[in-house]
Parts: sequence; structure tokens; C-alpha cells
Amino acid sequence: MTEFENTHQYTLPSGLLANLKFDIPAGIAVFLISIPLSLGIALASGAPLLSGLITGIISGIVVAPLSQSALGISGTAAGLSTLALSMIQEFSFSGFLLIVVLAGLIQIVMGLIHAGVIAYYFPSSVVNGMLAGIGIILVLKQIPHALGYDRDYEGDFGFMQPDNYSSLTELANMLDFVSPGAILISLVSLIILLVWERPFIKKLGASQFFKGILLVVMAGILINHFLQQFYPDFALKQTHLVNLPEMLSPADLFSQIQLPDFAQLTNPAIYLSALTLAIVASLQTLLTVEAVDSLDPYKRVTPTSRELIAQGIGNTCCGLIGGLPLTQVIVRSSINIQSGAKTKNSAVFQGLSLLLAVIFIPTLLNQIPLASLAAILLIVGERLANPTIFKNMYKSGMYHFIPFLATILGLIFTNMLIGLAIGLSAALFSILLENYKTGFYFNELHWGNKTIIRLSEHVSFLNKANILRTLRHLPDNSEVVIDATRSKYIDYDVYQIIENFKVKADRRNIKLTIENLRGYGPLPPLSNARPPTYDTQKALKPADVLDLLKEGNARFINALESNRNLLEQVNDTRKDQFPIAIILSCMDSRTSVELIFDQGLGDIFSTRVAGNIVNDDILGSMEYACKVAGSKLIVVLGHSHCGAIKGACAHVELDHLTGLLDKIQPAVHAVSIEESKIVTAEDKKLVQKVADKNVQLTVQQIREKSHLLAELADSGEIAIVGGMYDIETGKVQFFDEV
Repeated sequence: MTEFENTHQYTLPSGLLANLKFDIPAGIAVFLISIPLSLGIALASGAPLLSGLITGIISGIVVAPLSQSALGISGTAAGLSTLALSMIQEFSFSGFLLIVVLAGLIQIVMGLIHAGVIAYYFPSSVVNGMLAGIGIILVLKQIPHALGYDRDYEGDFGFMQPDNYSSLTELANMLDFVSPGAILISLVSLIILLVWERPFIKKLGASQFFKGILLVVMAGILINHFLQQFYPDFALKQTHLVNLPEMLSPADLFSQIQLPDFAQLTNPAIYLSALTLAIVASLQTLLTVEAVDSLDPYKRVTPTSRELIAQGIGNTCCGLIGGLPLTQVIVRSSINIQSGAKTKNSAVFQGLSLLLAVIFIPTLLNQIPLASLAAILLIVGERLANPTIFKNMYKSGMYHFIPFLATILGLIFTNMLIGLAIGLSAALFSILLENYKTGFYFNELHWGNKTIIRLSEHVSFLNKANILRTLRHLPDNSEVVIDATRSKYIDYDVYQIIENFKVKADRRNIKLTIENLRGYGPLPPLSNARPPTYDTQKALKPADVLDLLKEGNARFINALESNRNLLEQVNDTRKDQFPIAIILSCMDSRTSVELIFDQGLGDIFSTRVAGNIVNDDILGSMEYACKVAGSKLIVVLGHSHCGAIKGACAHVELDHLTGLLDKIQPAVHAVSIEESKIVTAEDKKLVQKVADKNVQLTVQQIREKSHLLAELADSGEIAIVGGMYDIETGKVQFFDEV
């Protein structure tokens, strides 16, 4: 386990004190990194340096206690620096502070109306792309700082830099300005960080509190002091160190705080700028929240609307006392996680540390080499851009991998906001393309000349092109089933497409079955199929029952089924049962009559025996079903490729099976006489004729052997019919009509 990969302890320690030993060192690590980032972004925004530090302080002592983000760190955001610079130039810094106040109030309203739910619609490809892209940017941006070239400010994420070089050309330009002292400090810092991750170091008790980041900072200061004493030409100058504004006293700090210009409340442009800032800051926060939650080893989920409220309160406070706008930020959050933080107390501690440091120890902090911090950020960047992320995203498919790459390239070659916009646009295009290919149905089943299309729960206008393409390419003279059973919403345009297809299907000789297409827009829920009651059973005639079975078999062969809740049917039948039919079928595993006829619990009696033969016990069961329980139909159901029929044709003898197969011999003899040839098991056509004859003879035997059933049939109270189930097509062909 390493300082930067402390993610395998998935049991969160209980109690404040148990977590503080993790949170305080992590808070110190974030605090040390926050200083140059806050100062650099303030510089890029054209704002006083103190404004960036104020934002860092507010993020810890105001936002963190209000937020329910366990590991997120808020602060100045590089993505807002360009926006802030343009607004400061237009409205002045005091006018910009008013914009920040208003933007914070807008964010509070957004949180109260639960606008944070949009975070759940950010594709993981963009979130992962943001993490990997920022990791690569950190590596590119920190290499010059590690070598002592500090012309570009810390916290710059833009491809084009204020020093007129890009992230890439800077790597060549820096070679003319390398500093041996910075290189020495960077190398020592990297060695310390890598060694501090080794298992033998982790066994030391002090390593839990004394993090490698703190050791790196101390080593950097000591090395630079050593160089100043003995090799002054190699020592780092103040331009290569942290440059924190120095306060002589707490009063000096308050004297430098600037207030918003409320006189500009009458300027309409202020409100449009505030709305723009609120939307941009909120989107960046929500994206970061998703990314931080994905990095959290405990997989906690941040309430996003609550986070918008906390961010809004924080921004309001920042604007009131002279701070830059804040968002949740990924670099500092990543350092927090990688440093082993457990709760949001680390964020609170970094805010308090920043406040105390600005007041009491600015001189000490100004001795920290930027090269030491660059080494830390290089490690962070490498962790964020881990090759494993690229492998996993590639395995997830092109629809995820392309937006992932687009986000990375957009971040690297533009800036934070444009890069995320490129990634989200690519993700949206991928979603549309994916919808075009597969989005409107659960599956499309091709079975012989039949196509079965199941519509999804939500069929929107985005699916129009795909549906049109699919229906257009259906073959003429085929069978098509469109199943809308699962749909809860169907767009009007899609409904019209299906209605128009009815006309086209008739012209193209397509047999079309449409199931449960019950309008457009939000659809009423389907009522569940319920088992028969005494009244509904009594009202049925035998012919009605046969029609119900035929309809059920038609649903079965079209891969449809009634909407039923079996547990509900269990409850419905707990006191009594009123099945509409009793079906005698073979014990073959492929002939479950409840499935073949799409029936549920309490609908039918099912009797199964090899070869669907009849005996006294089965006759007794049928007499109970019809005379006592009120069933209106007896069905003897044979099936194709029946093993018992083949056994009878082959004259198989096997213990008790011999007697059972003897009951099928009358059918074998009858077919032999009709066809004037001996029936063998190898002659498939004759075997099937035996199966048909066996059903017919069984129907005859029921009438002959049970006078009760014969009387009920003669009076019209019941009917006795035979049928044959084709195990290849699923269709049941009845021999008799009622």
C-alpha cells in the first residue's frame, strides 16, 4: 500500500479520533499544494494574490462543514480564471466580487430546486477522461517547474500559456533555463516519495502521521538552505519559491480585504455574468464530484444538490470578503484521497491551516521550492493517468472510448472548460449513435422468417431514425411482432411511425402483430393478468376456453407473454382455485403447458406422464377438475419428437417402462394398418403419425372409460379435444373444434 494508492482499506474507521490520524496529514498535504495553486490562479485571473488564499480558507471553514462530500476539496479553479479575468476587466475587481456573490445565491437556488441531479447524467467516459487528461496535463506542466523554469504560473491548465508558449513547446524552451538546484531538489523529492511508499516504511508508526509530502517539502527547504550556504550559484531564487503575501499582523490581513461594489446592482450585465459564472462553476463542481466519488475507496455518494447549496454559500462568502469564485477541484481532491484522507475533516483542516499560515508563518512558507511541489504533482499526475484506465475504457467499447479520448485531447490542447465541452459533445454524439443502432428496443430477435422487436421503457424522438431504418429493412412476406409491453413512454413521432407501418405492412404482405401499443406520451400501466374466479370461470363456455388457449399459444410463438405478477397470483389463489382447463401432456422437459399456452398460477390443471397416456388415476384427476373444480375443457396434448412414442415404435422393454409403452401400442398398430407397413423408430413421418393417433385414441379412451366425463361432454358442460405441439415452432395444432 502506498501513500498515493491507499485505497484497499475498505472499512472506514469509526469515531472522530480514529479518522483524524488520517485526515490531519492529508489536510497538511492539501494545504501545502493549495498555496501555489491558489496564488497562481489569482495571478492568472488578474486579481489580488490574497483573493486566491481567501477562497482556499473559505473552502475549508465554510464549504467543507456544509458539504456532504467526504473527500472533495474546493478552491480556486483554473477553469474559471479566463472567465474571471474578462469580468474583472469589464466590471473592476469590486464589481466582479458582486458577481461572485450573486452567482453564489443562484447556486443556492439551483441546489434547492434539486438541479444537482444533472450530475447523474454525466457519462463515465467523460469523468474518466477528465481524470486522465488532468493527470497528463499535470505531468506536462510540472516538468518545467521540476527543472527550475517557473515562468508559467502554478495551476495553469491551458494549452496556450501566458508566457506565449504552449504546454508542449514549453518543454523545449525550458532547456535553456534549467536550474541545477531545482533538478537536485526534484530528484531528491521523487526519491523520497517513491521510497516512502515501500512496505518497510509503512511498517514504521511515524509514517502514518509524517507523510512523504511533508518530508519532501522539508527536504526541499533544507537542500536550498545548504546550497545558499555552500553553493550560492546553484541555490534557488525567490522566483523559484512559493511567494505568499506577508502579513505583519491579523489586522494587516483584514485591511487588505476588498468588498463588493453593491452600487453596480443596477447594471443588468452584472446579472447575466453572475448567471454565466454560476452555471459554469456548478457544472465543473458536479463533474468533479462524480470524479471524486469514483476515486473514493469507500464508494460514498455525494448528494449533488446539497453540494450546490454548500458551493453557493461558499461563493457568496468569497464575494463578500474579496475571494475568487470556488468550485470543487480535482487536483487537490486527488491529493487528499491519495494521501489517505477518510472524512471531510481533512478539508476543514487544510482551510484552517491556510488561515493560520497566512497570518503567522508566511515567511517560512515562502521558503518552499516550487520544484518540491512539482515532484509531488508529477506523482499525482501519473496516478491519475494510469494506463489501466486506458485499458479499461478501451475494453468498454468505442462508444465509451472515443468520448474518453476526446475529453483527454480537448483538455490537453485547449483548456479546462473547452476540453470538458468537447468531451461532453463527443459523449452526446456517441449516445445518439448508440441509440441509432440499438437504443429503442431490448432486443431484436430473428427467428426464421419472423422478426420480434421489443420496445424499451422510454422510446424518445432520438430513436426515430433507428426505428425507421429497422422497419424499412424488414423483408416482405415475413412476420413481424412489435411488443410495447414494457414501454412506459412512447414519443408521438415514434407512435406515428408504427401506425404508418401498419399500412405499409399490408402492402408488403407482412403479417404484423402489435402487442400493447396503447397510445403515445406517458402510457398507462398495464393491468396484471389475474387467475380465474368462480364467476369468470362459470361464465366461460368450452369454446371460449379453447380460444383462450389458442391466444396464449399465439403469444408464446411470438415471444410475448401476459403481464402477470406471480406472487400476486399466489395471493389471489390462497383460498381457492378455479382453473379453466385440465391439460394432459407428456413429461418431456420441453412441453411445459403453462409456458406453451401463456398461463399463470391458478389458470389450468396440468397432468404430465410419458406419452400422454391415460389411466384410472389420471381419469380421476380429470373428473375432479371438471365436476368439482369447474374446469370447462380437457386437452390431450402430444408433441413432436416424443421419446415415448419412439420407444413404443422400437418395442423398448425396460422394467416399469414396458407397461407404460404397451399403452401406446394400439396407436402403433393402427398406423401400421392404415399405412400397410410396419412402423419403425427410424421412420420419422410414421412416428409422428403414431403420436397423432395416440392423442386421438386417448381422447376416445377418456370418453369410453369415464361415463361422468362423457355425460358432461354430451351435455356441453365440457369439451374434450386433442392437440399436437411442434417443439420446433412452438405452435399447437388442435385436432378437434368445440
